[in-house]
Amino acid sequence: MATKTPEGSESYKQALATFSSAVQLVQEGNFAKAKDKFSEILGSLKDEPVLAERSRMYLAVCEKRLTPVPEVGSTTDDLYYRAVLEANNGNASEAIKLFDQALQQTPNSATVLYARASAWALSANTDAAVNDLRQAIGIEPTLRFQAVNDADFERIREEPGFIDIIEPTPAGT
Repeated sequence: MATKTPEGSESYKQALATFSSAVQLVQEGNFAKAKDKFSEILGSLKDEPVLAERSRMYLAVCEKRLTPVPEVGSTTDDLYYRAVLEANNGNASEAIKLFDQALQQTPNSATVLYARASAWALSANTDAAVNDLRQAIGIEPTLRFQAVNDADFERIREEPGFIDIIEPTPAGT
């Protein structure tokens, strides 16, 4: 069993003073400096469980406050839903920009690639639509069946690239 640091010892008094100043920094909103002080306490005073636990609790608060919060509307899901809304409102070019942003965050999202392919198809850009659709189906093969009946691909339905994706020819024929 670990020996408890006496509450009257110099190391305990110093840690308690550091703890008090760190709590004051938290109250002032200076989370970076407070985090350093709580880390210092944890590094120097391991045998005082109550003070160590409180320091860990405050350290977690500081770390949470120092973690940047994503801007509203900037997550992959937010960008995806905004893009779908733009596409449904007939603004394929804006939808494509939003899908591009979503793909920067999640490059291998079959759902986003498929949706961008449909936006490209709506804007009659066959090559881009076929490329994105091919990637999406490569990640999630069941999307091939969805694309067969998706009205968004109507403009490119007769294009050889689209037909090749939807009705692939067996190897060796």
